[in-house]
Amino acid sequence: MCMHIVQRPVGWAVTGMLCLLHCLPAQAQVTPTIIQQLNFGTFSTGQGGGSITVNADGMTTTTGDVIQIGRGGMATPAVIELQAPVGSRIAILETNSLLKGSNGNTMSLRIKGSDPVMPFITKTPRTNIHIGGTLTVNKSGQTASGKYNGQVFITFLAGE
Repeated sequence: MCMHIVQRPVGWAVTGMLCLLHCLPAQAQVTPTIIQQLNFGTFSTGQGGGSITVNADGMTTTTGDVIQIGRGGMATPAVIELQAPVGSRIAILETNSLLKGSNGNTMSLRIKGSDPVMPFITKTPRTNIHIGGTLTVNKSGQTASGKYNGQVFITFLAGE
């Protein structure tokens, strides 16, 4: 999965999108399909930096000087449809990634939290999994406006 962070015209603002994922089957054959991309919506940061988290249920929280802005895209969790045999035990590995800006700066993204809560047993051949994440925003001056890119791999572990 890769993350794209885009600067909005008003203040320092960020949106994020999930666009690629990785699947590592153990015994059960699984096929992931992205239904909805992880999106942090639009936000701004002050001098201290902080973080913005999108939970698996779509709730968004911020820490530090990060402030959500009610313009632009809404924050949403990633939604991945996972096709796997009924009775498969599914888990994901939570990962960290470094997003690099077009200006040379970086931000850290951690994929975390899911609905259904991991690990779980599939009850149907297709299961929608909602996945959240936290974006760490550096202090003002350390994170400049611009486009941020990186790859975030979500590894699905599947077994029977």
